[in-house]
Amino acid sequence: MIHFWKWLGLSVAAAALGYGALIALSTLALPWRPAHFDTHVVNTTERGWVNEARYFVLNRETLAQPGDRIVILGASNARDPFRPALMEPQLPGWRVANASLSGASIGELADAVDLVYLARPSDAEGRTVFVVSLNYLQFLAPRAGENPLATEALRGGLHERRDGRLEARYPPEVQGVMEAVFRPQAVAASLPRRTFSAVFVNTDLPHVKDFVDRFRGADPLSRWTEFIGEQPDLDTVTVPDEVQQALLAQRLTGAGGDKALPEAGFRQLADLIALIRSHGDAVVILDLPLPEWHRSGVPVSEASYQQGVAAVLAQHRGDPSVAFVSLKAFDEDENFFDSAHTEPRLWPVLSRRLADDLAASGVLTAPR
Repeated sequence: MIHFWKWLGLSVAAAALGYGALIALSTLALPWRPAHFDTHVVNTTERGWVNEARYFVLNRETLAQPGDRIVILGASNARDPFRPALMEPQLPGWRVANASLSGASIGELADAVDLVYLARPSDAEGRTVFVVSLNYLQFLAPRAGENPLATEALRGGLHERRDGRLEARYPPEVQGVMEAVFRPQAVAASLPRRTFSAVFVNTDLPHVKDFVDRFRGADPLSRWTEFIGEQPDLDTVTVPDEVQQALLAQRLTGAGGDKALPEAGFRQLADLIALIRSHGDAVVILDLPLPEWHRSGVPVSEASYQQGVAAVLAQHRGDPSVAFVSLKAFDEDENFFDSAHTEPRLWPVLSRRLADDLAASGVLTAPR
């Protein structure tokens, strides 16, 4: 019997040591804590994260560090143009994080704020200014089921959905340990996709492009996405009239037509602002640019969006910690390579413009 317990103890110790080594080795594939929290790296320099949701969940402790911080939230049309390294020199004393998530709706942005506050101690030093980047697309009726960020947060039972909000199942000191334990699984989960992408989606390999093309969608968005993916310089891309109409028609079909947006999304926005303010933090609603051909093609949805956001902001009139900034001055068609994303040449301009607008808005100096 003694030999059994000795064998069991050695086995457990060896397993723990081996898994600890995996945790350490996982830092070679996925950086432990980024110097700048920036989901943009998931699609550029650190593809091992696979998706922005995994990057967000496993690195959100960075957003909980002491100090004054600006956290940019939005979808991919906010993820790409707003570069922290370009904004920080214009905002002395503030760290800038871009925590935007591809395709994020207002519900997913609310989940992101929940996760930030779950990671941040209630007595943490410093203030956070959340820049909530929006256009009408964030308020379209959401798909059934959990969004990608919530799916990642709920993985492994670390969080749960309670009364519509994400809640941690463990105390903060335990939560951090549990997330570290899950890191090797994040690396392992990324390997099949990385291998598939390196071999089967590498169009530089013989015959791969012909094979991949057989399985591409025939819809306008898929065809245009394929086209822009082959362009060496997105700054030279213009969207032809026929492609504009095809992309717009596909958008309208997916949204069920040009119609008033659901009220539920604006209630979520109101609740999100109230939550942030209850923590003594500030909110900037950022009205993102859209190409003129897109905005003019959805007049009912656009008017519903503008009226809904205005009604929510009216509840905070006189609050210096709630502000509105618009970048509609950049709506010119030539500024976009598709129906929502600005060309890279504008990213430095937009980054500096947003930094200037934040400094001028008064939220950075408003009392808590």
